[in-house]
Amino acid sequence: MKFPFGVRNEKPVQSQPKPLAILMNNRLMDILTQLKIQSEKLKRTYQRLLARDRTLFEACIRAEQELDRDRAVIYANEIAQLRKMSRTVLRSQISLEKVILRLETVQEFGDVMRALAPATKIIKQVQSELSGLVPEVSAALRTVDEMLETVIIEAGNVTGAQVSVMVSDSEAQKILEEAAEIAAQRMNSQFPQLPETLKDLSSEQSSSNSKLRNP
Repeated sequence: MKFPFGVRNEKPVQSQPKPLAILMNNRLMDILTQLKIQSEKLKRTYQRLLARDRTLFEACIRAEQELDRDRAVIYANEIAQLRKMSRTVLRSQISLEKVILRLETVQEFGDVMRALAPATKIIKQVQSELSGLVPEVSAALRTVDEMLETVIIEAGNVTGAQVSVMVSDSEAQKILEEAAEIAAQRMNSQFPQLPETLKDLSSEQSSSNSKLRNP
C-alpha cells in the first residue's frame, strides 16, 4: 500500500535500556531484598522481646504484691536490660524501613548517589549496634553495606556525581534521630510502666553494678 508524500506507517522505535542501567537496577533489587529480609527478622526479634517483657512484668508485679521486694527488683532489673535491647532492635528496624523507602524511590543514577550515600552510613551504624544483640542480622548487613559501596562507586563512575560527606552525614543522622523518636513513641505505648518504687531501686542497682564494672 502506498502512502501520500512517502509517509510510512512505521512503529516507533523503543529505546532499549542500557546494560549498565539493567545491572544497577538488579543490584538495587538484590539490596532491597536483603534489607527487607533483615527488617523482617528484626520485627520478629522485637516481638519476642516484647512477649518476654510482658512475662517478666507480670512476675515482677506478682512479686511486689507478695512483698518479695528482692525478687521484684531482680525482675525489674531484667526488664530494664531487656527494654534497652528492645529499643535498639526497634530503632534499627525502623532505620532499615526508612532506607528501604529511599531505595525504592531511586529511578536515576543521580538519585542513586543521593539516596545511597546516607543509606550506607545508616547501615553501618545499625550493623554496629546489632553486632552484640542480633549477630546474624549484623553479619548480613555487613554484606549489604559492601553491596551498597559497590553500587555507589559504579554510579559515581557513570555520572561523575559526588555527594558531599557533610550532606550525607547530616541526612543519615536525621534519619537515625527520626527512627529513635518513633521507636521511643512505640515503646511507650507497648511496654507497661513499672511502679516508681521499683524503677528507683532498679536504677540504683544498675548504677551500682556499673560502678563495680568501672571502678
